[in-house]
Amino acid sequence: MKPAKIREVIASPDFWQDLPLGDWLMEQQQSLLDQHLPVAFGYHMLKLGNLSAQLNCHASMIRHQLNVAKQGHLIGLRAHPEQLPFQESSIDLCLLAHSLDFSKDPHQILREVERVLTADGYLIISGFNPFSLLGMRRYFPFRKRGMPWSCRMFTPARVKDWLNLLGFEVLNDERFAYTSFVNSRPAPQWFERWGKRYFRATASAYFIVARKRRAPLTPVKKAWRVKQRIPVPSSISG
Repeated sequence: MKPAKIREVIASPDFWQDLPLGDWLMEQQQSLLDQHLPVAFGYHMLKLGNLSAQLNCHASMIRHQLNVAKQGHLIGLRAHPEQLPFQESSIDLCLLAHSLDFSKDPHQILREVERVLTADGYLIISGFNPFSLLGMRRYFPFRKRGMPWSCRMFTPARVKDWLNLLGFEVLNDERFAYTSFVNSRPAPQWFERWGKRYFRATASAYFIVARKRRAPLTPVKKAWRVKQRIPVPSSISG
């Protein structure tokens, strides 16, 4: 297994259109967002990365939404996702649309997200699956240099392991995009349904919804026992 942290800087897309089938990929994730966003409540939402910033989150009850990235056109705050300038337990929902795929230290991003999320805060992650038609195309030399074949691609199982170690509970794990992203058109709807039913593990993209869990610490009290009284005779003979 390759290490998660690397030294090389990976070029990330500024727009969904920078990816093959980018408009279609954005539509698929927008549809999933519209389904899952209404369950989250709170005051503050973070959308990390340019791709996250371009997704519409109006279906959420959280009205204050801030776009955070190192650079971009729709960014409200310029910052490194690995060093978020927010207090602990101050954010109610974080959206990471392919942020881990183009990060040189995905562990640190998840640690920062866990730090700033409130107890029972939500995290939504999407990414590319290396064990898919898309992932197989990475082994062709002429495809390694272009997006999205140049990104990291972590398996959904590995991402969920990271989340479990950080104390997250995975609520939903959706799979979609049964295509290599080489053709100019996505796979037909019947093929998508067939893939979800029989070959779910080989989907090119995943969409994970998780929730931070923090059980309150209940102090263990010392078990006090009432001392038994010493029996005293009613009368003492002289």
